Amino acid sequence: MTALLKQKEETEFQIDLRHALLLFAKALDYVGVDDLFHGHRVAYIAYKCAEKLGWSKEKIQFCFFSGLIHDCGVSQSHERLHLLKNMVPQGAEAHCERGYDALKQCNILASFANVVRYHHTPWERLPNHGLTEDEKDVAALIFLCDRVDFLRAKYIGDKHENLVTLHESYIAENLRSFSGTLFNSNMVEVMCSLVHQDGFWFSMDIDHIESLAVSFDNDPEYDQLLSLDEMIQVGMFLAKIVDAKSPFTFQHSKKVADLAMFLGREMGLSETEQRMIYVAGLVHDIGKLRTPDEILDKNGPLTSEEFVHIKRHTTDTELALSKVFSDSKICRWAADHHERLDGSGYPNRKRAESIELPARIIAIADVFQALSQDRPYRKALSPDKTLVLMKEMVMKRKLDENVFACLVEHLTECHDIATAEC
Repeated sequence: MTALLKQKEETEFQIDLRHALLLFAKALDYVGVDDLFHGHRVAYIAYKCAEKLGWSKEKIQFCFFSGLIHDCGVSQSHERLHLLKNMVPQGAEAHCERGYDALKQCNILASFANVVRYHHTPWERLPNHGLTEDEKDVAALIFLCDRVDFLRAKYIGDKHENLVTLHESYIAENLRSFSGTLFNSNMVEVMCSLVHQDGFWFSMDIDHIESLAVSFDNDPEYDQLLSLDEMIQVGMFLAKIVDAKSPFTFQHSKKVADLAMFLGREMGLSETEQRMIYVAGLVHDIGKLRTPDEILDKNGPLTSEEFVHIKRHTTDTELALSKVFSDSKICRWAADHHERLDGSGYPNRKRAESIELPARIIAIADVFQALSQDRPYRKALSPDKTLVLMKEMVMKRKLDENVFACLVEHLTECHDIATAEC
């Protein structure tokens, strides 16, 4: 896969939105650990149905990408499981509104906001919300496709995830029972014709679906030059997904970013470097989306096997960000936040000479904020107790003494930032 973002100048980044949306979808899918690639499947189903409906190329592609990120407001596995329990799950609007709010605050994703907001709204109520015709059509189709994937999961026929003909008929009957009420009747009939085609189901795999996205004609709308402000918006979008995954890490990424930028300013980083370290702080824990909720929320010490899951998040962060922030300092700074100066950190056991100052700052900010926040196995520590623990880490050459000294000098401000409501 080609790099998604190439750094042109310190404050400008080129983004291929098609690839970025695929990455966002993968990140979101790890919220529902037992239902991987739901967003990809909804995108594929929408693509196939939109083709049969005779929609324009641009509308079909918009439909595909809307499907990829339609569940960006879902943040915990239990919420995903709730959406898979019933054809018409109660309270589905909450994640639609969260997704809408997140997308509206990100310039490059704002065009998807209305579709996401109304992708669980019944067809018979859609005309009441002031949508454009295209938004109404796409929101309606994404709702239908989302429920087709719900039925697919319900009627999976064997361990190879094949559907027998009888189950295809059940799916079609279910859809037709809601025709004209939940779903647009024309879309239902087109979908039912697809449901009875084996190739429709056999092609529903991750490699084929991702190849669809990269095969789309180049479109200037998907090839954008981002300012650092817009990069911050992308970082905020990802941080909200990560931080909402567990109530014990709520706002952690935002607070680490705020604290890292403050420390960077006090230590003399340039304004551009301060803003870049802010982005790195926002996305430093994106790999934790793959960590099971029961480990993040465990009320007690982790087993050695569970700690391996925790350590993996830094590698997952690096792999994701290397495709988004290719060859960028932002990627290195974020991925190195658990490296330690004495070589005892993870994932790559880097030593002091290989760890840049901004990464050292993020490491200090991450430890200080985590200790200042309630976790499932302990209450938040006081500033004094936090400093005792961190000073020991400095004495053992794990954390940077100069960054720590800056933290101590501005302890009150740092604690306020680490514990503030965002």
